[in-house]
Formats: sequence, structure tokens, C-alpha cells
Amino acid sequence: MASRQFLTLFAGIVTAIFAGLLLTLAAFLAFTGTRMNEPIVLALISIFPLLIAIACLSPKRRTSALRLVGGITALATGGLLIASFVSSDVEMDRRGRGICVVTMLAAAAIAVKGRWPS
Repeated sequence: MASRQFLTLFAGIVTAIFAGLLLTLAAFLAFTGTRMNEPIVLALISIFPLLIAIACLSPKRRTSALRLVGGITALATGGLLIASFVSSDVEMDRRGRGICVVTMLAAAAIAVKGRWPS
């Protein structure tokens, strides 16, 4: 059990560092005067690894963080699936759409249960 706790702690620290790096890059891009939407997009992307770090490091907030992670993933894959039917820019074959559906269903299950599937 100790190795599982170490792995959870390690994953939480690594994802927290990654979220910090994304926020730092977003701030750097904002101060250097790049296009307006790039820093905002990077800052929003950094929320996802931050939620994973919270789920790994804080047992009290694990359920709500996992529900947010599952909900974000389900919405993103659902949007990608819809875009693959509507837009000709997104090229996805039948296998890709199947993987997208399975990922969306698994993420929705995580969002509803609030824990990893076991």
C-alpha cells in the first residue's frame, strides 16, 4: 500500500509542477505581447493538470476534483465527436469515433461516480 501512496504523491507533484509551468508560460506570453488568445488558452489548459494534482494530493477534495476531470473530459470528447460529424476539418474514421465514444462514456462514469473505475 505504501508504493501506491508514493505513486499518488509523485503523480500529484508532477502534475502540479506541469500546471505551474503552463501558468508560467501563459504569463510569459502575456507579457511578451503575443496574440491575445494564446495566454488565455494556456491558462485554461493548466486547470486540467491542476485538478488532477488536487485529486492526487488532497483526499478531502478528491471526489469533486475527479468529477470535474471526468466532466471536462466527457465534454471535450463529446465536442470532438460532434465536430467530426459536422465539420470537414476534423478527419476521423470509424475506429477513431468508437474510441471517442468509449472515452466519453468512461469519463462520464468518472464524473458521475466521483472515483476512478475499479
